[in-house]
Amino acid sequence: MHTPYTLSPQQFAAVSALAGPERYRHFVSRVADWQTVWGLRNEGGWVTVGDDCGNSALPFWPHPEYAAACATGEWADNAPMAVGIHEFVERWLPNLATDGVVVAVFPTPALRGVIVPAQQLETHIREELAQIE
Repeated sequence: MHTPYTLSPQQFAAVSALAGPERYRHFVSRVADWQTVWGLRNEGGWVTVGDDCGNSALPFWPHPEYAAACATGEWADNAPMAVGIHEFVERWLPNLATDGVVVAVFPTPALRGVIVPAQQLETHIREELAQIE
C-alpha cells in the first residue's frame, strides 16, 4: 500500500465541497491511483451508517484525512484504517454485495455520502484500475 498523498487544506476544503457525483468520481480515481481505500475502525470493528429503513452501509474515503474529519460524535473513538485496493475489489466488495451491504462513498462530516451497491463500485474501480495498470 502506498503512503497517502499530500493533501493541502485548500484541496481538502475544495474536494469536500464537491457535489456527491463529483466526490464519487474523485474517490474512484484516487483509490485506483493510490491503491488504498480508507475506512474508520476501532477495536470493535468498522463503522457503519444506517438509514431510516435499517439498511447498513460501510463508509469509505480516498484519504485518511477525509475519514478522520468524520470521526466525531458516535464515531469519535474510531481512527482511519487502510485497505489495499486489490483486497478491497477482490474480497471486500464481493462480500459486501453477497451480504446486501451497500457502500457510502466519501461521506462528508455532515454524513452526505454517495450510496452505491458494492458491485457497482467494484465495476467502476476495476475499470479505473484497468486504465492505469
